[in-house]
Amino acid sequence: MRCLSILALCALATSVVAAEAPTVEFDDQRYTLNFADQATLANGQSGDGIAEFTLAGETVQDWSKLFAFHAYPEMGDDPIAAVQAVGKAVKENNKDANFAVVANDKTGEAIIDFLTWAPDSDIMEFNVFKYARAVDGRGLIALQYAQHIKLGDIDVEGMRALREHAVEEMASMSMIDAQKYFADKNARSAAKDDGSSLARAGGER
Repeated sequence: MRCLSILALCALATSVVAAEAPTVEFDDQRYTLNFADQATLANGQSGDGIAEFTLAGETVQDWSKLFAFHAYPEMGDDPIAAVQAVGKAVKENNKDANFAVVANDKTGEAIIDFLTWAPDSDIMEFNVFKYARAVDGRGLIALQYAQHIKLGDIDVEGMRALREHAVEEMASMSMIDAQKYFADKNARSAAKDDGSSLARAGGER
């Protein structure tokens, strides 16, 4: 009976962890955190970070739609310069790809959307990014929505409608969740580093 009780508690703990996985809603669809990573700079501070959210039943290796948070602490503090750099990179990788930029002077945020594809692929990828300054003053935070589209599944008018709707939805998305996600992650990392330093200091006595 004791073994069964322990197994039951483990199963309950697993289900609670799964239930608490961060989620985000975009265009009335719920995405669940599927992958997260963040680099560490030479000075010990957090570097570029990413948190990727997928629809139920999909993964970051196989998805139809994806939502992500990005942190770019070394990217400067100008969202407009950031989207312009992204647009330049898009054209360098695919000269036939097009992009559009929208800047919000009131919020200081900037949005870029683009459609691109790999050579000889029948799958196109539509992306919308929104950039804003990080609340801690270290670089930028970005939101990303991406969608895979099979060639021939959508016509020009349909693509135009998709773009306009996705950009409108992204413009209305708050940056708060992404800002809080990386702020909390950085705080936990700093606390862990402090704890390690204290432990090392104690061991040297």
